[in-house]
Amino acid sequence: MEEKNNAPQPCGEKQPESKKFLVFYVIGLFCVALALILLSYIAQVRSDRRLNELTNQLSTQTSAAEGANARVQVLQQSVEEQTKVLNQLMQQTGTENTDELLAAVEKLSDQKKVLYEMTMAQQELNQNKNAEAKERIDGLVTNYTLERLNGTAQDALLTEESAALFTALYQQTRVVPSDETAE
Repeated sequence: MEEKNNAPQPCGEKQPESKKFLVFYVIGLFCVALALILLSYIAQVRSDRRLNELTNQLSTQTSAAEGANARVQVLQQSVEEQTKVLNQLMQQTGTENTDELLAAVEKLSDQKKVLYEMTMAQQELNQNKNAEAKERIDGLVTNYTLERLNGTAQDALLTEESAALFTALYQQTRVVPSDETAE
């Protein structure tokens, strides 16, 4: 019996080694599985963060685009309103394009300046400040020419009535003695 007990048991010795190998194999597989789960979790967290960033960026860009669209609509309405006003002005002034309209507006501005200067000259004549009135009228003649102011030029600046008033003022400043000669 001793021989039976002393005899090597081929299955018995390999069994504990195979159990150890199997345990290490299972532990190794379990560790690999845990590592894969951990890597998967980290990848999922990263992708969630990136997705949130992209969602925020998209919503920001969407709201910026909506704001830009709203501003474009406001600007478009403003352009339409200004076009209507421009067309009305062109009808009122009898012009056909914007260059003619600009020329008409410039002429109106010049008329306004001339009429103001004429009013000031008249007040100076009424106050017996003849030299100042003459200087003011001479400045108008220098800037706009006598022909444009008295209505004899092709591109007369003033209407017939205003041109007649200018001519009267011009003659008054030439006839009335100045302050210096009166003293």
